[in-house]
Amino acid sequence: MLQYLLYLIARFLAASLPGFIKYWIALRVSDLYFLFNRKGKQAVIHNLRNVTSNRDIFKSAREVFHNFGKYLADFLFIAQLNRYNWRKWVKLVNSEYFESAYREKKGIIALTAHIGNWELGGVILSLIGYPTSAMVLPQRNKSVNNFFLTQRQSKGLNPLPVGPQIRESFRRLKKGEVLAILGDRNIGTLRAGRDKSSGVEVDFFGKKAYLPRGPAVLAYWTEAIILPGFTIRGKDNKYTLYFEQSVKVERCKNKEEFIRINTQKIAQIIEKYISLYPEQWCVFEEIWRS
Repeated sequence: MLQYLLYLIARFLAASLPGFIKYWIALRVSDLYFLFNRKGKQAVIHNLRNVTSNRDIFKSAREVFHNFGKYLADFLFIAQLNRYNWRKWVKLVNSEYFESAYREKKGIIALTAHIGNWELGGVILSLIGYPTSAMVLPQRNKSVNNFFLTQRQSKGLNPLPVGPQIRESFRRLKKGEVLAILGDRNIGTLRAGRDKSSGVEVDFFGKKAYLPRGPAVLAYWTEAIILPGFTIRGKDNKYTLYFEQSVKVERCKNKEEFIRINTQKIAQIIEKYISLYPEQWCVFEEIWRS
């Protein structure tokens, strides 16, 4: 209950305070998180060493925590967005890629990663008028989980819990709708005691890593278009939603080969944005095990 109350208070502050005060508070809280979350800090440092040549890894890791704090502050502010005012905070780049893919009516797997503000992209698509769902990881605390679901649903985004709603995600793609999904963090591999086979082994920044099967599996069964999009924070704390051209999916009869080949293509796209914005990549578990 305490965690839920803290989120309610934080949402009120995010909506009520000027932006610079909101972010100042977010940075101070993230500094505390950086100080006391030893395991998360070590994981971030480990990941950064695999993706960037920055010499001051400790400073870069602290910036990751800062960006995560800002992400949370902005997620709590989402309730204030609507179809009239969102352009004050978000600019679209290469939106014609998305519009062209949507017109094909095959369904769109809107691929993104834990970089910048991954929640915001799906919300913007929903506000524009595209029927959009998002695969989400349920929170352990029921009240907190309902809080997060309400935040998303308030903007017309339909959250689908990972696992139980897989058939519903197929159905929505078959209808030609949009399904937002994260492609950089394989839950099955990262959780202790789980078999690595739950993910797909790919070459990621020159080393072997396991990424989620979900995007490629959905593309295999539905033939939906995989279209990447990444919502990146600028120095002015406003965002740019960059769309990439759709993934040139390589079709093959063998399902596992299809998943492996196309997950590797997804990995290369995600690499591009992590390389450009390593301090905005907010993953607090080690992606590489060696």
